Amino acid sequence: MGFLERVIQIDFVDRLGLGMEIFEGCEKNSVDKIGMEVIPDQGMFIKFRCVFIDQVQRLIKDLEEVKGVLSVNLRDQMPYEEREHKLKEIISKIDCKKQLLAFEEIIYQSVKMRRVVETAKMVAKGTSTVLLRGESGTGKELFARAIHMESLRAQAPFIPINCAALPDSLLESELFGYEEGSFTGAAKGGKKGLFEQAEQGTIFLDEIGEIPTQVQIRLLRVLQEGMIRRVGGVKELSVDVRIVAATHRNLEEMIQKGEFREDLYYRLNVIPLRIPPLRERSEDIPLIAQHLIRKISEKLGKSEIHLTKESIDLLMSQPWPGNVRQLENILECIINVQDSAELKPQHFHEWTELVSTHYTGECEAGNLQIQIPVDKEWPTLKKIVSDVERQVLTQVLATHSSSRKAGRILGVSNTTILNKMKSYGIGND
Repeated sequence: MGFLERVIQIDFVDRLGLGMEIFEGCEKNSVDKIGMEVIPDQGMFIKFRCVFIDQVQRLIKDLEEVKGVLSVNLRDQMPYEEREHKLKEIISKIDCKKQLLAFEEIIYQSVKMRRVVETAKMVAKGTSTVLLRGESGTGKELFARAIHMESLRAQAPFIPINCAALPDSLLESELFGYEEGSFTGAAKGGKKGLFEQAEQGTIFLDEIGEIPTQVQIRLLRVLQEGMIRRVGGVKELSVDVRIVAATHRNLEEMIQKGEFREDLYYRLNVIPLRIPPLRERSEDIPLIAQHLIRKISEKLGKSEIHLTKESIDLLMSQPWPGNVRQLENILECIINVQDSAELKPQHFHEWTELVSTHYTGECEAGNLQIQIPVDKEWPTLKKIVSDVERQVLTQVLATHSSSRKAGRILGVSNTTILNKMKSYGIGND
C-alpha cells in the first residue's frame, strides 16, 4: 500500500471530478480517487485517501491544502515530482493527526483517568472483547469509538446500538437481520443485520445489561463461534466483528437474580475497563468544563466564554450523578440564556442545588451502595465519613454475618469491628 493509500484506511470508491466537488459529493466513510484517467504530458493517475467532514472535522484545513495541490493545472509549472513531494508532506501531517484523533476527545489530567486511557490504547490493537463499565454519562461510547479508531479495524465500520432503546423483537432483527417474509412488514429481499454491516469492524453494544434472554443466547453464539443466523433464516453466516459492550448495571447481581447469563458475562468480560465517574476525578472538571464551553459557544455562535476561579471551585465540589453529560447539559442551558463573557457562581446556583439534592454512589466492586443526603449545604467531612463507615459496615455484615470475616474484608481487626458495631448501634436488637 502506497503512502497516498494509507492515510485513512476505510472502504473507497472511484470518482472523477474537479476540486472540492469530489469531497462534497462522496458518501460518508468513502475514499475517492481524485484526478483524471489520462493526464497529458504526465502519464500519471493521482489517488488520494481522505476522511470526510462529518467524520473528523479537524482535517478540513489539511484537505483544503490537498485540494490546492491536486487542483493545480497539470500544464502549469509545478512538475510532478514537486507535486508528489508536497502531497507527501501534507499526508504525513494528516497521518500524525489521525493517530492523535482516536483518544483526543477524552479530556483528562487525573492519574485515575490516565491509567484507563493507557489501558484502552493497549487493548485497542487487539481483537479481544472489551466490556466498558461505568455510570451513565461517563463517556463509554467515546471510549468505544476511540478503541475502534486506534485498532487495526479502523478502516471498517464502527456501528453503535443502544440495546435499551429498542423493543425486544426489533432488537433481534436489527442485530442479526432477517429474511424476506420472516414477519409481517419484513422488507422484500430481507435485510442485513448490524453484525453483517459491521463486517471486519467493531460493533458497540451499549446497555448490554438490557438485552432479553433470547438475544443473549444468540449473542453468545456470535462470541463463541463467530456465526449468526438471520431471523426467519436457516443459513449460518460467518461474521468477523469485534464486540465492545458497555453497561452501567451490576451484571454480577443480575446473574445472581437469573437476569443475565453467566456464560455470556464471561465471554463479554475478557477485558473489563471501568470508567470512573466525574466525582472520582474532580481535578478533570476544569479542563472538561472549558472544553465543553468552547464547543457549545462555537455551536451557538457566541464569543469566547471563561469560568471564574470561584465557578471552577463550585463545579469541582459537586457530585455530578449524571457525570459529563449532566455537566454539558447544564453548561449549554446557562450559555443559552446569558451573554456574559464569564460564568460566575450565581449563574450555577439554581443548577447546583438540583445536582446536590441527593447523591447515590457505587463502589468499583459494583455491589456496595452508599447514600449521602445533601441539603442546601454539604455536611462536614467528619459526618460524611461517619455515614459512609456506618453504611459500609452494615452492608458487609449483612453479607458476612461474622465480625471476623467482616474484619478480614475491610482490613481491620475483629476488635475494631466490634467497637464500630457498638458505636453505631449495629446488631443491637
